[in-house]
Amino acid sequence: MNWEQLIAIARLLASPPERGETRGRPQQVRLRRAISSGYYAMFHALAASNADSLIGSSPASIRSPEWERTYRALEHRFARDRFSTAAAMASFPERVRDFGSTFVVLQGQRHDADYNPGVTFQRWEVLQAIERAEGVISDFLNTDLRTRRALATHVLFRSR
Repeated sequence: MNWEQLIAIARLLASPPERGETRGRPQQVRLRRAISSGYYAMFHALAASNADSLIGSSPASIRSPEWERTYRALEHRFARDRFSTAAAMASFPERVRDFGSTFVVLQGQRHDADYNPGVTFQRWEVLQAIERAEGVISDFLNTDLRTRRALATHVLFRSR
């Protein structure tokens, strides 16, 4: 999954209608799907970073079963819980902590968007969430390999 394409889809879903389309308030289903796509952009960026950091990012590595297994090992709830542990996250640089806190917030919004029939989203808040997701993903992916590898082990493996 390409996180940049997911961000682009999220923006498209949340954007104002083009000329000739029905104007007015956006359909809630579009805003809900935009929130969900923004979260999944973060999720897939993290999953790819984990696999790249632990297995490698060469074309041969990306085609390997080990890379796919590492990519697919990321669990939504476990990652959220690990990002929510302030003491453990304190050792990471600010850009990683920002990624983690945004991941947690957007995951909560995604749950509301996908499962809460009573929630209503405003276009401005959805666009703001998408913008935030894109920014923290870019910052996170520009973090050094050693830090991304440490985060991969943090969000994939339980401590004993």
